[in-house]
Amino acid sequence: MPDDAAATAQQLFAVLREFDALGVKLIWVQTVPQDAHWDGVRDRLQRAAA
Repeated sequence: MPDDAAATAQQLFAVLREFDALGVKLIWVQTVPQDAHWDGVRDRLQRAAA
């Protein structure tokens, strides 16, 4: 993933869908920065984990 929050947010959904299609059961994710720019990425990851 890119170091930029906006670019990461754009790519994250596609990667999560690909993992789902492959039947991936466990995904390790590095904690994203607490900066407000990363709120969308954090939200997407939390929803995927639910």
